[in-house]
Order: sequence, then structure tokens, then C-alpha cells
Amino acid sequence: MFRVKRVIAKLPNMLVKIEELLENKGWETRKRIIFELESKPCTAYELSKRLSLNYSTVKYHIELLEKFGIITKRPNKHKNVYVTTKNIKTIEKYLSEESMH
Repeated sequence: MFRVKRVIAKLPNMLVKIEELLENKGWETRKRIIFELESKPCTAYELSKRLSLNYSTVKYHIELLEKFGIITKRPNKHKNVYVTTKNIKTIEKYLSEESMH
């Protein structure tokens, strides 16, 4: 029970951070990365090829998404495969609420 209260207490701060992530320049690129990773986890290199973006651009946005806990990397042999986390549901909820306004 203590853990639930702690998560709820942190939620408002997380929403502020999500707004910063979604409203800043580059959100369209981050959204494309998220949609791609939701369909199939992959490496930064694979993302850059699929999305026709520069590798360094993809890495920059991946680092931001990791910082906010939206995606995470999973080591797979000699490379890192990126996947979305359960926090993606918070973003989906935020976006659906924003589209209602």
C-alpha cells in the first residue's frame, strides 16, 4: 500500500516532464520512433534506416526517450535493441486527453 501512494505522489511531476517532452521541438521524430518500436523492437541503426533519418539524430531522440523512461535498451548479443516501456501508456493517455480539448 505504501508503494501505491508513492507512485501517485510522483505522477504529477512525471506529467510535467511528459509535457516538456511532447511539446518541444522534435516531438514528431520521437513519435515516429515510438510507433516504430511499438511495432517491432530494433537497434538505433535499424531505426535510422527504417525512418530515413541520420543515425546521430536517432541516437539523440533515443537518449531523450530513455531519459524519460519511454523506451529502454535490451542487450542482444553485440548490439542494443530498443523497446517501449509500460510508461508508453501514460503518453497515450496524455495524447488522447489533449486531442479531446
